[in-house]
Amino acid sequence: MAIECKTKIAILMATYNGEEYVGEQLDSILNQTFKDWTLYVHDDGSSDGTMGVVKRYASQYPNKIVVIDGPSTGGAKTNFFYLMNEVVADYIMFSDQDDFWLPQKIEKTYKKCLELEDSHTDEPIAIFTDLKVVDKDLNVLSEKMSSYQTLKMDNTDINKLMIQNVVTGCTMMINRICRDMSLKCKDYNRVIMHDWWCALVASYFGRIGYVGESLIEYRQHGDNSVGAKNINSIGYIGNKLSKINDIKESLIATEDQIDLFAKTYYINNTLLNEYARLNEKGKISRCIFRIKNHIWKSGFTRNVGLLIFG
Repeated sequence: MAIECKTKIAILMATYNGEEYVGEQLDSILNQTFKDWTLYVHDDGSSDGTMGVVKRYASQYPNKIVVIDGPSTGGAKTNFFYLMNEVVADYIMFSDQDDFWLPQKIEKTYKKCLELEDSHTDEPIAIFTDLKVVDKDLNVLSEKMSSYQTLKMDNTDINKLMIQNVVTGCTMMINRICRDMSLKCKDYNRVIMHDWWCALVASYFGRIGYVGESLIEYRQHGDNSVGAKNINSIGYIGNKLSKINDIKESLIATEDQIDLFAKTYYINNTLLNEYARLNEKGKISRCIFRIKNHIWKSGFTRNVGLLIFG
């Protein structure tokens, strides 16, 4: 039986061996200007002192922090899906264990969500924000990840979103309709990440809103499940060129995810169905299909790679 959150917003935090930074993240959430939230934490089998830190905070703030005991799920993606299944709330936010939320993150994200719901009632809604990219000591590397990674944050239409996700999970808020629809998925192995799936649901069936402020410090420390890379750096380009097969496999994974998406929601859509089978076409046919349907990633470098290797 899922937990019914008594506050307006449920924050879901997936933890794993995050002892070094989780206390700072918990402090940043506790210091939010908006207070009508409850934080739910599920650990994925940490071998360090992560849960000692979390339980100490939970005992100090029993009305704000809830520890969910449950089995190890095997990774951040499945841990967040597990939490989504375990908690029901009007609005859900996702929290990584190692970031730092700026004080108005919840307030401004929630305000944007309400604005979008006013004009789009009974639809799945997802809101996301920009991020400050910081090092392990919270020194700023870039004021906006959109600039650092050359991301077009308005690439949220389905034809753009199915090949690249610009909606970063740790900045997201989804409404209950989006949560309920997202949980219709039963094959997490074919989902690339939980945030990407939720964004696809909101894009296709509802609306995605963007707050153009950096409301979170996105810590880069070498152990991130997903990190921020400077795609214009020589190191990044060289690394990608040395892993051409990885590029091809990542593209096939996006096609498989869309195949699952269409089947999960019984969608008969030519664009989605053809994209799901794109790997069966020859290289020239794939290029023509992408050009015809404006299926591009953010940034010149990525799209050059897409033309050459896709």
